[in-house]
Amino acid sequence: MMHKFKPELTLYLADEALKQKFSDENINLEEIIELQKDCRDYFSMSNIRKIYARIMKIEITKMMIDAVYESLTTEEQEFIVMKYKKKKQLVAISFALNISVAQLNIRYHTILEKISDFMLYKLTEEDIFKPDKIVNMIILLEKIVEFAEKYDSQRDFINCGWVEVIAERHDKYCRLLNEIENIFDNEENSLHKKIIFEKIENPDEKIEILSERCNVDKSIVSRSLKNFVDDAKKYLE
Repeated sequence: MMHKFKPELTLYLADEALKQKFSDENINLEEIIELQKDCRDYFSMSNIRKIYARIMKIEITKMMIDAVYESLTTEEQEFIVMKYKKKKQLVAISFALNISVAQLNIRYHTILEKISDFMLYKLTEEDIFKPDKIVNMIILLEKIVEFAEKYDSQRDFINCGWVEVIAERHDKYCRLLNEIENIFDNEENSLHKKIIFEKIENPDEKIEILSERCNVDKSIVSRSLKNFVDDAKKYLE
């Protein structure tokens, strides 16, 4: 379940997962869940357990790609659709989006890195301001831990050490989410709360724009964001 490969291979897996997303668009997630339930009725059979594990891997990979896709900018999503659904070449995409091929390649690599990080169950500092993405990661990790505890007691599919790592990472990300929620629970009407709120609402906005939105100097916005990241990034280590 847990991948630990060289960066080049994780980027390849990210690319393959994106291809799978658009080739499997007609797959109904509810049907996958129903098939999993049917498998559990015959879980004493080893071949059924293997089928169940494969189905779960498909489900988790789909959820991973969807979670990262939803966190991308509109332009990044448009690029993904054009490349993987419409199967356009980079030159055509470059012309359509009015971006040089060189710049497009950089953005493409960045998107693959975001997906590969998520496939390694890793959140980044950028994700601190994307609570929906954090929630999706927590749900994924819960599914894996639940699978290990209920259906893989012999650790046929997930290494025991990885289960501990995943469980620990799940707890850290829950604490990270709690840290974000505390900002809004404990600092009512504060400037810090307003800045963090604006950043979460507009995670890709530059400090200059956030400064205008909050009607404060850029240095105040920068310091507030840095302090919040410094407090929260310990949950990513």
